[in-house]
Amino acid sequence: MEWQNAKKFVIVLLVILNACLALLNFQQNRENAMTASQEKAIFEVLSKNGITMYTDLITDMEPMSRLACMVPTYTKEDLERVFFDGEKTTVVPSQTSTVYRTSTAELTIEGAQGNLVFPQVEKGKGDLSRGDALKKAEEYMDHMEKNFGDFVSYDILETEEGYCVVFYEKYDDTIVFSNHFRVFVSQAGIYQVQLVYCPVVGYNGEKKDIFYGDEALLTFMRELRKNQPEGAVTVNRMELGYDLPDKESQTSEGMLYAVPCYRIYLMEQTEPYIINAYTCKLINQE
Repeated sequence: MEWQNAKKFVIVLLVILNACLALLNFQQNRENAMTASQEKAIFEVLSKNGITMYTDLITDMEPMSRLACMVPTYTKEDLERVFFDGEKTTVVPSQTSTVYRTSTAELTIEGAQGNLVFPQVEKGKGDLSRGDALKKAEEYMDHMEKNFGDFVSYDILETEEGYCVVFYEKYDDTIVFSNHFRVFVSQAGIYQVQLVYCPVVGYNGEKKDIFYGDEALLTFMRELRKNQPEGAVTVNRMELGYDLPDKESQTSEGMLYAVPCYRIYLMEQTEPYIINAYTCKLINQE
């Protein structure tokens, strides 16, 4: 009888403990999400300042760690294997960059940046559709991902020569904006590839709280009105991912640290406002 009572007591205790943990988890989730009143308030403030939100507001803000990235180093053989299908290249070095050439392609490498051009591929959109351009770019990136990791297509921009398909790296379900490929496609094929890539090593340090999405929008609004005091604008996209706040700074070990950032895009503009989610300050894009 005493054993049965003890078992019942333990079961009841576990039920109470689970209920308490569920309540704590619920409260924690509420702390990491904006309230309905906060959402209403930011929409009203933006509207009074001539800013329309034509996209969803980011309302969930879980703590995030920094992301450690490594300044890349390439050998001639690596670049020939990845970009030239093993074909031997002629190397032309300079003070800041190195050019690798074959009869059909030319690759310029400067630090983490690369620019690959195919001069023999004729430019021009012709009858090329957005879907066909995306398909060609994704086929190219399927080959690149063997060496550069998981990249996802994020945007298709129409140009005078065809289309530019933008790919960002996806690391642990989060977009790394500082690692990207821009694949330029014409009716004749791919004529240029631009890339910026620093291999991700992993998370660095403890998770830290980030600013709410409404606070990032207020920072954006202040920065916008510094240079454009009047006029109506529309925010058509808002994203949260990783970016490098200072692309020129690195440790003695050759490491760079990406931080959580909000990206706020205006309609009719391709370059976003980038807000450091740790400090809620605008990142200089130059």
